[in-house]
Amino acid sequence: MASPGKSVPPRRPRLNIALRTLVGLAGGYGVASLGGVALALWLPLSRADGAMAGILFGLLLWPTVFMAAFGVSGIWRLVMVVAGCMVSFTIIALTAGRGL
Repeated sequence: MASPGKSVPPRRPRLNIALRTLVGLAGGYGVASLGGVALALWLPLSRADGAMAGILFGLLLWPTVFMAAFGVSGIWRLVMVVAGCMVSFTIIALTAGRGL
């Protein structure tokens, strides 16, 4: 999060807002879908219950990532955090159910 007294105004505020919106929407969708798949595969539930839990988890993740996109201090930090979450959820989804 940006500290209150040390924030530096961006040179191009419209571009900054557009990039944050793009990363928040597209990256949030990626994080939400991968997180939902990872949770659905990881939980020891039936396929239908796991899918429903994954969908609900994704519906909680997407707005959280979108709101966090405007709270992170730098755009590159935002991209790295979103990419890191996507990689983490991908690894969890690929290793789910294999006992790794």
